[in-house]
Amino acid sequence: MAPTLVSVKHARALHLPENVGSASPDRFQGGREFMHLHPHHDGSLHLSLPDWARDAATRSGWGVPHPVQNAFLVFGPRDRGELEVVWHLVQVSYAWAMGEVAAEPT
Repeated sequence: MAPTLVSVKHARALHLPENVGSASPDRFQGGREFMHLHPHHDGSLHLSLPDWARDAATRSGWGVPHPVQNAFLVFGPRDRGELEVVWHLVQVSYAWAMGEVAAEPT
């Protein structure tokens, strides 16, 4: 984890190095940042996700699309079960940023 390029001061982010992955720049929030975790008092995070994953997460009540950035706000998990769901969304975000997940589910 490293400092975020697009969020508040104490948020921490995941970035891909320039030579890793094959996704286009529109799959990132800034630079090569695909996820950032807000400070501990909040616990929410912003992820870059394909539309189908955003739609499913919105319908399931896990978060909302960011009104300005190309990101999806995921609510902070409250227990281990919710943490597992959030971890799955982080993995989808990573695969999306790597170019390993299609824009449409197969």
